[in-house]
Order: sequence, then structure tokens, then C-alpha cells
Amino acid sequence: MRGDESAVRKDTMNEGEALTRSMAEIAARAASEMFGKDVTIIDLKELVSYTDYFVVASAETDRQAKRIAEEVIARMVEEGHRPRTRRIDEASEWISLDFTDVVVHVFTDEARDYYRLESLWRSAPQEIVEA
Repeated sequence: MRGDESAVRKDTMNEGEALTRSMAEIAARAASEMFGKDVTIIDLKELVSYTDYFVVASAETDRQAKRIAEEVIARMVEEGHRPRTRRIDEASEWISLDFTDVVVHVFTDEARDYYRLESLWRSAPQEIVEA
């Protein structure tokens, strides 16, 4: 994600849309900087009513996935966004963090390949995020 693209996108959004987009970007950057792989923002605003964005990342191990999720939570809390729910189980292959308008999914590589959220939501705009 390039900074100039983000700035242009925010200019065309209302305040609420800009806030949720910013939340997705914060979560995605946190996952990417913690070595999350193939971090992707999926824009669901036009497709579902329960959230605006999915942020999807993967990790080689369940331990690394847990560490990525912890970093996402820490960064979001720093910015004033607390998770409504979180599902972080020991040895979990799929971690979900629900910030209401942004839902973060951290998978092990195998689980991500199995569930294939990007394919499920292929009609939604998707953006790969690099650290």
C-alpha cells in the first residue's frame, strides 16, 4: 500500500469511512511488521452489513500467529480501538479479532490455504499490504 493511494482514498471518504479504513490499515501494518505473510485488506463495505473490512494474514506456526495477533491488539489499543471479541486459543490455527468495523484473521499457512477467505470474497476489492 503506497501512502499516496491511501491519502487519495481518504479524501473521497466521509469521516466514519476514513476511520474504519484507518483501523484496517493500522491492523494490517502491525501484522506485516510482525512478519505476517501475505497481509491483505478485503473491503466488504458494499457486500455485508456486519463489518467494513477483513484483514487477513498468515504465519508459519501457531505461535507466530498468536504473536502477530498480540501485536495487532497492542497497536489498535494504542490508537484507541479495543477488540469487541477475540478468539485466541492455545495452538489455534485461526485467530480472529473483532473490532466491529474491522475483523482481523490470522491463520497458519495451512489453515489459510484451507479456508481461502480471499477466494470466498473474490468479488470484494482486495489490497496486499507490505511493511
